[in-house]
Amino acid sequence: MPNTELPPAAIAGHVRWYHSLRTRIALWSGLTTLLFLLGVTVATIWYVRHEILDRARRDTRATTIAAAGRLDDNLRTLTLAAGNLSRLVSSSTLTPEALQQAQAALVESIPNAAGVLLAVEPRQPGDAAYARYVGEHGRSRDFVRDGYALDRQSWYARTVQGTRGWWSEPYLNHTAGKVWMATYNVPLSPPARGMASVDVRIDDLVAPVESLAHLPGVRVTLVAPEGTLAMSTLPGALPHERLPELVGRLGRDDLAPAVEAVREQRPVHFYHRDRNIDRMRFTVVEPVGDSGWTLLVGESYDLIIARFDRALQVLVGVSLVLALLGAWLVRKVGSQVSRPVEELARSALDFIAGENDAPLAHRDRQDEVGVLARTLDHARASIRRQMGEIAEMSAARQKLESELSIARDIQRAMLPQGRTIDRGHEHLEAQALLEPAKAVGGDFYNFIERGAGELWFVIGDVSDKGVPAALFMARAVTMLEVAIQTAATPADALAEGSRRLVQGNDTCMFATVLCGRIDVHSGALELASAGHEPPLLLHHDGRVEPVLLANGPPLGFEVSDAFPLWRGTLVPGDCLLAYTDGVTEAFDLAGAAYGFERMCRALGSGLGAAEACARLLADVQRFVGAAPPSDDTTILAISRSHDLDNPGAEAHAVGAKGETSVHISVAHSSADVMRMTDAIDALLEHHGASTEAMHDARLIVEEVACNAVEHAVAPDAPLEMHARVDDGRLWLEFRDRGVPFDPTAQAAPDLDADVEERGIGGLGVFLVRELADEIDYQRIEDVNVLRITLRLDAAHDMESPA
Repeated sequence: MPNTELPPAAIAGHVRWYHSLRTRIALWSGLTTLLFLLGVTVATIWYVRHEILDRARRDTRATTIAAAGRLDDNLRTLTLAAGNLSRLVSSSTLTPEALQQAQAALVESIPNAAGVLLAVEPRQPGDAAYARYVGEHGRSRDFVRDGYALDRQSWYARTVQGTRGWWSEPYLNHTAGKVWMATYNVPLSPPARGMASVDVRIDDLVAPVESLAHLPGVRVTLVAPEGTLAMSTLPGALPHERLPELVGRLGRDDLAPAVEAVREQRPVHFYHRDRNIDRMRFTVVEPVGDSGWTLLVGESYDLIIARFDRALQVLVGVSLVLALLGAWLVRKVGSQVSRPVEELARSALDFIAGENDAPLAHRDRQDEVGVLARTLDHARASIRRQMGEIAEMSAARQKLESELSIARDIQRAMLPQGRTIDRGHEHLEAQALLEPAKAVGGDFYNFIERGAGELWFVIGDVSDKGVPAALFMARAVTMLEVAIQTAATPADALAEGSRRLVQGNDTCMFATVLCGRIDVHSGALELASAGHEPPLLLHHDGRVEPVLLANGPPLGFEVSDAFPLWRGTLVPGDCLLAYTDGVTEAFDLAGAAYGFERMCRALGSGLGAAEACARLLADVQRFVGAAPPSDDTTILAISRSHDLDNPGAEAHAVGAKGETSVHISVAHSSADVMRMTDAIDALLEHHGASTEAMHDARLIVEEVACNAVEHAVAPDAPLEMHARVDDGRLWLEFRDRGVPFDPTAQAAPDLDADVEERGIGGLGVFLVRELADEIDYQRIEDVNVLRITLRLDAAHDMESPA
């Protein structure tokens, strides 16, 4: 029959183009080619871009250094000429005419020299002072004749008081015809006193570097020794302003390293972003020899990068075209390879749909397709055979699961419920919990009453798990119960159980067992152990200590009567707790064991038997979390209390913080129903339940208990109530040994009829069913079991049935 879980297109054998093998081959091959080309392209881009930028940086630095060298040569020519004139005047005594001729000759012979100033103070009294400026084209000025006070000029005083020459900042020279110039000043050597200076026009000074300014993207700046701009092609620069003021005015913080390098007369090169045009630049700062002048050359590489990016776009486009072309060609070739595979796939789908049982095509081919066809043909036969086997196994598995479920129910039915024994003022509570690791397990426990006020109990752990352990467990429970009926002490019971379990035990299975007996009146306690873990004694003062009793051998290996007897007393307020190794050897997801110390910390004082079992099991489950159980978990507890005021019933009401349950046994008196409702009130009040919820719970308990006391309770068959609070709900369980009565099957009373016309009874059952969220009834081994669940976060709203 067709597999309806597959889409119709798949059943029909049709594969869409975007799912086809040829498309995937083409896409993957194209993607691989594209990734390879992209990888090569990216690597090439990185390398070429790095090389281009590095080469451009080296070229810019070399160009700047060469331009600074040419400028230094020109300046050095002027400084040497001024120095030679100074030495000539200092070493000889020349007439004014000779000095003027020397100045004129220097102007004529030195390129770019716009004029020469010579000032000589009188050497001896009576000598005349000399101060004359000789410029180009025969221009001349006699400062002495004009009465020009040279000694009052700061630049004169600076020169004659110094020992070396210096360059002035650019200035407007009126004597030379209002031309921007710079002057090199040098003092005369002793014994002469005065100075010599050579003027150079700014236009002539910047000529060696001016050609750089015409290159695309290049900015050139020449800075005088004191920071004044002799020339600058920076956007927004004013003629002959100082570099620091220019940087501050334009907000060019990116040029701060250049300002610092100019001030310190040191070379530097750096990248920076011109925020005015949002462009990265590379600037080189190069001092012009030792003249104090500094050359700045900044270059933008955007043009280079733009050309590089255009070439890159072409390269990427070609790569994409080649990748798509390659994918198309691969798809064409892949179709020749995938077509036989598609035919085999359609044949396989037809087989799955049950429409074709003919031999597969291409079985005679010698390539991989033929191997695949023969393999699929063989698989079809194997699948037919296995489907039949799976159907048989599935039926057998369902039958096994059903049998295991029945076995689990039978095994649970073999284990008794908790007991509460009241003898006068003495109250004894016995409770046990069992959580199997599998459907059925090997742990067991039992409570057996003998005589007036004597309770025997056993807890055991079979060496295996699963069905074999469950069968041995059933045998052990039966043998030990028979042995206890005639045994004088727990040691005698274990010895008799040892003899019985050895018989027919060909599988060599065994069980560790703890057997005990307690007297309700005196609390006298006797224990004997067959290789079982020692129990814990929970004292009323909070101490937790193990009962140190000697062990005998486990039951089932060999016959033995070497089971030492331990005697003690369970005083009122104390609790005896026994357990199997499934508690201490419970493992969490990390593989850590629960352990003995953690178990002792989880228990406290003032716990009844039910509370002790519930608290320990809850703590183990919290520790294990989502980890699968490693072994069966069984906990058995016996607590004893002494009540001088309220004989006849036992109520372990909530007292200590964290207790979540209450267990009460009512013998026969309807007055004892009040003890049950009071205990429920205390339990719900401890957990902060609302007044409405407490009212509903009290009504439910009162109705169920009153009916049971009136119709089902006898002195030897009391009503038992177990209540616990968990997950915002109150869980109630009532047990009695009266006649079978299912309240969930009773018809609801006619509330519209008059009171006189209604039948007697049924209204209380209706009230319970209306108040409860869930109600369930079972008849288990001559016991009526009624389970009721009530939510505590909201009370029920209903009209009075009266």
